[in-house]
Amino acid sequence: MMTEPEEARSSLVVQRDTSASRQQVWDVIADGWVYSQWVVGNSRMRAVDPKWPQPGSTIHHSIGVWPLVINDSTVVDSCDPGREVVLIANGRPFGKARITMKLQDLPGGGCRIEMAEVPVSAPMKWLPHSASLALVYPRNREATWRLAALAERRTDAEA
Repeated sequence: MMTEPEEARSSLVVQRDTSASRQQVWDVIADGWVYSQWVVGNSRMRAVDPKWPQPGSTIHHSIGVWPLVINDSTVVDSCDPGREVVLIANGRPFGKARITMKLQDLPGGGCRIEMAEVPVSAPMKWLPHSASLALVYPRNREATWRLAALAERRTDAEA
């Protein structure tokens, strides 16, 4: 069992219930090539480690809108396949953030997606956790909505 990151206990954790199964949601998370479709702010994928989302694997993406695009990357810190993934996202110029994604089955079907994010490097780390969580809450709310929508449209053939 993985140790629960501090941000996962915050009252500002975004929760989204979806009719998609936990496996359908996990399949979207595990497909690094669709990361930019559900993570708000990412504009395109440049490369995906074939071992994604195993710990230590990396995806390379771009942030922003052309011509103001920053090439960045996200690394898997830890992973419990189908249940939880902890990512370290480079978000220049704002610094690195740790994102914890948890998936739980819902009674009667479907899945609950939980997403929390905290800065782990300057300059955003200088803010109190409550302030930094409040800043990313709207973005993460949209990201979980997009993730759920992608998962709900996935068929077994695509998985």
